[in-house]
Amino acid sequence: MRFPAEARRDVHVRYTRPSCMGGFAVFTVDFEPLPDGRLGFEFVNPLGPDDIDAECAQAVSDGILLWLIGAGPQNVNFDRPPLPTAKELAAGVPVRPDAGPGLIALRAVLLHSRLNLIDSLPWTHARAGWRAADKTWLGAEAAGDPMDLAPSRAIAPTKPLRPCSSNATTSPPGTAVRPSSQPVENV
Repeated sequence: MRFPAEARRDVHVRYTRPSCMGGFAVFTVDFEPLPDGRLGFEFVNPLGPDDIDAECAQAVSDGILLWLIGAGPQNVNFDRPPLPTAKELAAGVPVRPDAGPGLIALRAVLLHSRLNLIDSLPWTHARAGWRAADKTWLGAEAAGDPMDLAPSRAIAPTKPLRPCSSNATTSPPGTAVRPSSQPVENV
């Protein structure tokens, strides 16, 4: 028996981590059985470098494959189990037990991705790839994963912002302070 039995289309993942480390991954992927009764795993990325760089695309592929072999969310970036080789996958690797019986025979096609030049990192794409597979096959059971939640709204500052003490230089109204501390007329 091969896994999956049927295609799952337009799986959208939005994975953001607003923190000092950042982290941003937004993409849509199709999951479909490999044709011709073959076993294995294929990841197809028809997108260009303006949409997703090669390292992040590989991380999405790794995240999906990690889910398929049974790695938990804690094993996506740390204590990662070795991924099966293409030869091992072609010979038959069982899918994780909670997904049902079968051997991995999956093609994942990346349809859309958004790139953030600063915060699009391989570790967030690996986690998002794992999450895409998890929510596709476990559905409602996976919906409560706190790692998939993004903040619902931005928190506005309660006090007005003040300059740092190193920049707190008094200058006449209508002027700005240069780093050299010489007043300059505002334009």
